[in-house]
Amino acid sequence: MPYKNPIAITIDNNYVQHACVMLLSLNANVTERVNVYCIYSDLSDASKNRITKELKNTRVTISFVEFNTTALPQLPVKPNDHVSPTAYLRIWLPLLFAELEQILFLDTDIVVNADISYLLNLVVKDKPLAAIPDTGMSAQKKGGLGMPPDAPYFNSGVMVINLDYFRKHQLTEEISQFIEQNPGLCEFWDQDALNAVIKGNFELIDYRYNAQSVFFDDIKHNEVIIKAAKDPAIIHFTGGGYCKPWFYHNQHPLKHLYYHYLKQTSFKGYLPPDLPRSWRIFRKIKFRLFYR
Repeated sequence: MPYKNPIAITIDNNYVQHACVMLLSLNANVTERVNVYCIYSDLSDASKNRITKELKNTRVTISFVEFNTTALPQLPVKPNDHVSPTAYLRIWLPLLFAELEQILFLDTDIVVNADISYLLNLVVKDKPLAAIPDTGMSAQKKGGLGMPPDAPYFNSGVMVINLDYFRKHQLTEEISQFIEQNPGLCEFWDQDALNAVIKGNFELIDYRYNAQSVFFDDIKHNEVIIKAAKDPAIIHFTGGGYCKPWFYHNQHPLKHLYYHYLKQTSFKGYLPPDLPRSWRIFRKIKFRLFYR
């Protein structure tokens, strides 16, 4: 049977390689055809053609949807941030896909590691979305966003969005207004704006469907997070800089899965930008042997 929920991703030219890795990992873990909408405001024809070519003969059907951002508020992104304004576009999905009731949103810094039929068929009722908490947010941080200190704060990298609920309650307009009036509070971009408006009113899903990097750190976690880290369905490489697996100095225990799918693409010759200059030839050989 076809999946109930299509998928949306937001993308720019800087994340084409990582999107291809994510989409090939998705293809390896679905049993039916899945429709993926690639939302962009600045994506070259060469990038679109490359993505299309990488996903040829897979179960993933790609559609490119251009987003005209001229009517949007100024989207707060600092020069040294690891995201671009493209990250905010997920907020306007309810208006962009007026004909859809729901959509599964996925970040491109993830690897799908198991069957995600649960998310692709999940129906969210009486809530704006279903997601997994971001466990690193303090009560002070949430209070600054106008959230009750005990309200759960979710990670926006994996969400089943109830588009009908957003439209009915005009949440996109409210979130847009929050961004316009509080750009300094959007430390974590769209995620802060979404949480500031939704205020913990979301459906909780199994943590294994968004196993964030902190889940794998050598710190004390509760049993739910430990279980998710042992059997992650979606590995989310959260954080900036060396938190991403495409850096040599990244220490994530499942980093090799990124390179497992990378070697199936035309990007397979990629070498991390932080590969040390000293012993460069030796390190290149070691890197290729270990990650290829």
